Amino acid sequence: MSTAPQLVKSFNKKIATNNKVELIHVSLDRSPQAALAWAKQEKFPWVHVLPDKYADSGLLKYYKNSVPHYVLIDKGGKILAEGSPAIFDMLDEL
Repeated sequence: MSTAPQLVKSFNKKIATNNKVELIHVSLDRSPQAALAWAKQEKFPWVHVLPDKYADSGLLKYYKNSVPHYVLIDKGGKILAEGSPAIFDMLDEL
């Protein structure tokens, strides 16, 4: 079962109207076409970094060998929280 609808609901509630936070989805799909098709299917409203741009994005240092993996970082690149529950709880503080 996909967790995407719940993630979109949480995004709309806690991030979409918060100008201090931006969600960036880094796709680990094998192709940009697959990544875009999935994002379109799930109606993701946030920024996407496609597989062919991941290495150049500067986000590789946050990679963990798990999917999905959520990381909340500040403007300086410091990790503030990891994991979906911890991140959405911390958003209440921002």
